[in-house]
Amino acid sequence: MRNLILILSTLVTLQSNAQLKSSEDNSEYAIAQKIADKAKQRNLGAIHSESPKMRPTAGKGGWFLRYEHGWVYYNPQLKKAFAIMENMMKKWGEAGYETGWMGFPISDNLETPKVYGFYTAFENGSIYSSTKTGMHYIGGAFRSEWAKRGYENSPDLGFPKTDEIAINENGYTRYQQFERGTLFFGSGKPILYSNNPNATMPPKDESMELAFIPKSLTGFEPTIDVNEGSSIELYGWMDLRIYRGNGQEISDADGKSYSLFNIQKKQPVDVNDFTPYFFKENVASRHYNITQSDIDGNAYIRITYWLNDKDVTSSDDYLKLENYNGRWNYNGGDHPYREIKLKEIIRNGKTKNFMDKGSDGTDNFKVSYGFTIKNI
Repeated sequence: MRNLILILSTLVTLQSNAQLKSSEDNSEYAIAQKIADKAKQRNLGAIHSESPKMRPTAGKGGWFLRYEHGWVYYNPQLKKAFAIMENMMKKWGEAGYETGWMGFPISDNLETPKVYGFYTAFENGSIYSSTKTGMHYIGGAFRSEWAKRGYENSPDLGFPKTDEIAINENGYTRYQQFERGTLFFGSGKPILYSNNPNATMPPKDESMELAFIPKSLTGFEPTIDVNEGSSIELYGWMDLRIYRGNGQEISDADGKSYSLFNIQKKQPVDVNDFTPYFFKENVASRHYNITQSDIDGNAYIRITYWLNDKDVTSSDDYLKLENYNGRWNYNGGDHPYREIKLKEIIRNGKTKNFMDKGSDGTDNFKVSYGFTIKNI
């Protein structure tokens, strides 16, 4: 009985490691071991009868081996092995396997983290699958835009429900449909979004105007110094910049600077309960030409501050922006900023007011302003 068990165990070992020649085969042996380890990790079963040993891929440097429940491919660039299931393998084959536009796999067949589905990532694209939408490629500019919007978790898109489809319309040459919207691509054009998941033609891009309307800028210093009073001796700057979702800046339509004001330390401005002249609407207002695709493409407003209260009797006080969205290396320093998506203004009925506050713990300032979006 013991001899029978030993014989069966030996046969199983030989079957599962049949592609391994010997440890003296150097690199090929190491690759074969990685393939065998991946098959075991992913429970792919025994080696398939089509070939007992791993074979080289058409793509230089790669190797693969088929098992009962899938394939394992060795990526020569990453020096790693990845498991591909049968349905993904078929779809990848339609694109030409590793010699096609997708290249070698860079992930196993994995479950999507939140919304139920599966995907396999490749060097130049991915294959995604869900029960509702089926299995589809996504790559290039479409994959980049989809990633920005949250992949399959995006409220605007969801899972892809088609592969890329060729068109020739107003400079747009391809589109891809998703559960909740459609993306359009044209060389030299920003990715265009439609909220119609069945759209086959790019939507008309409505022209709009975004307006910045200053309201008030006030400051207060609670510790009254006989030499200074309760107002803030303000110096510093406030910059307003508008960006498309791809990072391209949108300039003021009238050619005005992105700097709303820049007060020099040598000439601070007395700021109290009355808005100073430089923040009046006729001075600090701005106008920008935007489109619906800018809004759909996650265009955003970024306001950056660097404000200080000049003190006569002590060191100057830096007035730090409260409730900021992030920091960036800007204008020679690491500064906090307030960021507002254009979608946020649209959701509010195309007009929304804001108030930013800053403080050093005692001295403080308040800046209120509004944005409006209207059709041209």
